Amino acid sequence: MNYEIKNDSARLTVSTLGAEPQSFILNGVEYIWSGKPSWPRRAPLLFPMIGPTKDSKIKAESRLYDMPNNGFARDTEFELLKKGDDYLTFRLEDTEEIKKKYYPWGFSLTVTYTLLKNGYEAKAKIEAKDDLYYTYGWHPAFSLEMNGKDASVDDYIVELERSERLTRKEPVDGVFEYTDNFVDGREIHLKKEMFKRGAIILDNVESDRVRLYSLKGEHGVEVTMGDFSTLTIWTAVPDKEGFLCIEPMLSFGDKTRTQDIENMEETKLLKKGERIEYKNKFTFF
Repeated sequence: MNYEIKNDSARLTVSTLGAEPQSFILNGVEYIWSGKPSWPRRAPLLFPMIGPTKDSKIKAESRLYDMPNNGFARDTEFELLKKGDDYLTFRLEDTEEIKKKYYPWGFSLTVTYTLLKNGYEAKAKIEAKDDLYYTYGWHPAFSLEMNGKDASVDDYIVELERSERLTRKEPVDGVFEYTDNFVDGREIHLKKEMFKRGAIILDNVESDRVRLYSLKGEHGVEVTMGDFSTLTIWTAVPDKEGFLCIEPMLSFGDKTRTQDIENMEETKLLKKGERIEYKNKFTFF
């Protein structure tokens, strides 16, 4: 089911399935990807795993569990907890089915979207009912058509807040290849061929803000990194592209990593009774 909040300039629509934004319209311009067949998602959240694992499984407490690429939360129904004039709050908690099939630990994931004058804030709170291991991230896809139907990936630039030197991780058939000094400065001039084998994954990003803008249009988006230091940039079918994903996240692993989630380099431990919160803003222009 979809729920909507709006103000004088903007309207945000979010689904209970995956607590996933479906639309963000600012002054009549749609910024979220429409979910067409080339990639049927729009702006999923990623929990408790990001990236593939060997045989799409994890090992936890000496037992194997299924783990879909990018986790199970994005394909699970959340409960609408609260709806205000300018916010929507959703919650996902462990169930017997989740514990049996995917993930043995008790958790609560509460996600709140707050509508701003020209964007929205996304906040995720994870609460541990048991000691648990996880990673987390946002995966929004922004429609290139915000700058017209003929807009192309080649027209866009990703601009970091500060000058940085960053290595690219590129998952080729689920296994990383590396390009040193892929970023040397502040700007990445995007090209379709950059995505033909996979995403652009950048670790150890120090910039607090990342901006996506067009050379051939006036519209774009600014994303805050918050407590995340990995930035992923992706599009599904670059020859038939219609969107770009700008994804702040904790980490991104490949399928060569251990299946043992308790010993994965990418995962974090949250002790029983602890909670942690991640907050990011998406501002549109």
